[in-house]
Formats: sequence, C-alpha cells, structure tokens
Amino acid sequence: MTRAFAALVGACLVGLVVGSTSAAKTPSVGFGTPIYVDRDLAGGEPTVMADQLHGTLVYTSHEGTTHLYRDGLISSPWGDFSFVSNYCNQVNVWTSPDGGVNWFRDRYLGSPCPTSPAINTGFSDPDLTMDAGGRMYNTGIDLVNDALFSSVDGGKTWNQGTADCHDGDRPWLAGGHANEVFMGTDPAEDQLNHRIFVSTDGGQTCSVNGIPDFGTDPATGETYTGFGKLYFDHARQRLAEPTVYTDANGNTDGIGVSTWTRGAAAFTPHFITHTTLVGFFPVLAIDANDTLYTAWTPNARQPGTSGGCAGAQTPAPNSVQLSYSTDFGQTWSKPLTIYSPANAIAFWPWITAGDAGKVSVVWYQTEPGELSDLDCQFAHVHVYEAHVFTAASSKPAVTVVDAAGRAVHYGTVCQGGTGCVVTGKDRRLGDYFVNALDARGCVMISTGDTLLTDPLTGAPYPTSRPLFIHQNAGPALRGKGVCS
Repeated sequence: MTRAFAALVGACLVGLVVGSTSAAKTPSVGFGTPIYVDRDLAGGEPTVMADQLHGTLVYTSHEGTTHLYRDGLISSPWGDFSFVSNYCNQVNVWTSPDGGVNWFRDRYLGSPCPTSPAINTGFSDPDLTMDAGGRMYNTGIDLVNDALFSSVDGGKTWNQGTADCHDGDRPWLAGGHANEVFMGTDPAEDQLNHRIFVSTDGGQTCSVNGIPDFGTDPATGETYTGFGKLYFDHARQRLAEPTVYTDANGNTDGIGVSTWTRGAAAFTPHFITHTTLVGFFPVLAIDANDTLYTAWTPNARQPGTSGGCAGAQTPAPNSVQLSYSTDFGQTWSKPLTIYSPANAIAFWPWITAGDAGKVSVVWYQTEPGELSDLDCQFAHVHVYEAHVFTAASSKPAVTVVDAAGRAVHYGTVCQGGTGCVVTGKDRRLGDYFVNALDARGCVMISTGDTLLTDPLTGAPYPTSRPLFIHQNAGPALRGKGVCS
C-alpha cells in the first residue's frame, strides 16, 4: 500500500512541458509524483484500467519469471526473497478504491495469490478489458497456455475463468457483449500465426476454432499477421487489431490494421505504410467518433556506421508517428510526426483515445545524447506523454510532457523475449507499458521502474517494480473538465 501523503505531495507537482509539434496554442498538461503500486512484487508489462461501474482502478503486471536480471546475471534463487515467497505462477493484480492513492494486492482466500489456480495459471502477458455488462477480464500465460479469467466486483476477486482458453503465446483481449470476450493469440498448432478466439460465458470456455488474422494481403502481396491490442467497436459490432508486415526474410517492413465484422470468416487486412519498428508492434485506439488511430516509433539508423550492437548501424534520432482512419481502417491518413526527440531514441509507444479527436500517446525515451542501441548499450529511460488534440487532422495540436519527471530505468533494454533471461540480458521492463483513461477522462500510466534498490545490499532488484503515474493538470480527454 502507498501512503496517501506521497500522493498529496505529487498532486502539487506538475510535469514539465517539453515540446510541441504545432504552432497552435495547447494547454499545459501535468502529472503527479509517480506512486509505487508495490515495492516488493514485479511490475513489468503493466496494464491499468478504470472500472467506472464499481469505482475502482485495477492494475496488473508480469510476475517476473522471465524478467529476472541482476548485473548481467540471473539471480539465484529467482531473485530476492519477496519474489520467491509470493510466487504463484499468476500475473500480479492490485486494486485501488481511491483513484490510485492506495493500492491493495488481490488475495484469493487469504493466500498470496490473486486468483484461484483452477481458473488461472500463467505468470506473464496480462491484459485487461471489460464487456458491455461490466465484467472485467484478465489473462496470463505459462509459456504456452492462455488463461482467461474475469471479475464482477471491480477486480477485487475473480470468480470464473479457465486456465487454458487456448494453447498459444501473447494473448490480447477485447470485451464484447455481456459475458463475451475476444482473445487474440498466436496458437501453438498454427506455427504461431495469429487467430482470435471467443468466449460467450464470461471466460469459462472458449471457442475451439479461431478467426484467422494472418496471410498474404491481396492488396500488396505482402505477408502480414495480427500483433497487438484488440479493440471492439460496440456500436457497429466489429473488431480491429494492429498488424505487422514482413519481408521475404521475416523482417518487419510495414504496419497495418485488420478489421472484422461479426459473422465474417476472417479478418480483412488494411496496409498503412512501410516502416521499421523499435519494438514489436504498432498500437491502436478508437475515439468516441469511431475514428481509429495507430502509433509507432520507426527504427532509424545512421547509414555507413557500425556503432550498434554486433556492428549494426548506429541508431539515429527517430520520431513518434501517428495515422488515423475515419472509415474503420479501409483508408489511412499520411503518417504524421507528432514528436521528434532531440538527439534521443523514442520506443514502445501506447495510445488511448477519448472524445472525438482527442488521444493520449505515451512512449519511452532516452536522454539527449543517448543514441543507444538498447539491446546492448546503456541509457536513462524516461516516460513521455503527448496530449493530441484535433488528432484526426493534418495539423494536430500536441503537448508533450516528461510524465514521471525522472528516469524510470537505467541500463539496457533487451527485446529478445524469453531469450533475454537465458543470455543474462536486462528485460525487467518487459515488452510494453500502457496508458488509459480514468472515469473523468484523465490519463493514467502504468510502467515498470527499476530504480529501487535492495535496502540491505544496495543492489538493484532483479525485477522492475510497478509504478503508477496520474494526470493532475490540464484538460481531460473526455468532456470539458480539467484534471486538477
């Protein structure tokens, strides 16, 4: 639990506005002092969500099993005492009844574990969503099985689900009708191609056959696959998810969005642009006007250089890119640069949307001068957020903030998946972090933080810790309120 005093102090501090891509006047946006959700449990790959029906915030993260690291070596046994004593082979879950001031661990029947093992086994890859009836869902994997479990009391308890909705990797969720949820995953039997499975009973069982979202795009002739967070359009009963396109050598060379309307046999791919990526996938959001947005960070390199990992080209300053579609993915705007860091690297963006034309984009960014090839070169990593107004236009107004006001990580950032632990590389941040809106439309950010140290030894912890950052100044992205 975090003391209310820390949040009170944070509410008086406003983040620094550091840049804008538009000459249009944009309002100041600020964030309170970051709050540790937990100082003992791991916090990589975190997701936060507001349950407006029950008045809670729900926060979930990777348990840390494949995120262990200490000074280039795997800690033994599995890291610090808190990790071992609280290990449950389940993703971590916390709830807050007071807007993120205090956080409480979920405990199943008084145990250290958040849920029943009968409905949930899997330490990684959490994701939150809610169906039209107010049931919240989460997921986790145990290297192969996709668990799916749900709550009807604001995430405090999880009363039903299945430990194996399907065998696969990297599940993403989207809530549909009451008691209906869609789960996109890379199924084991399909050689890790992508399909979407459906549960219509609150997550207790799942469809046997998945809806395919992979293949060859007939419009471009290129290979694509679904990869990223699913979104459901309740008004028109249709799904959308990001896609990545690959060249003949399997390298990512483009992005898109696939869409599905209820009853269709498969998703329909829509190509957006050729690009490289720092990270694994683009990200997607839908505003109140049914406009789709996608964001990504290109992997820019300096030609003729060899200062990257294993002699690769030296990284170059890149940008945060945005594209939008007003016809649910059929056509897309020309990519817009919403931010270009000065002599730094931006990576792992996430996006959430509110009212028409209002979006929030977050990303990690190195400090100026740190053009690091992050898999092997150290950098200070900060959390940046952009409020984007009139986003579905050629000249959006953008306000950019260093949301945490400090670095949340210093070191390398391994992007090799489970292989990072085997090779002794630093994967404590996981593969992504998330922003979302609270009940007022103010931005919440969930991120791992690796700067806490063991009070006995002074050494860094082998896993990150879950950090919560809450907007406390500037306009909300829903309605006309402000986030003071």
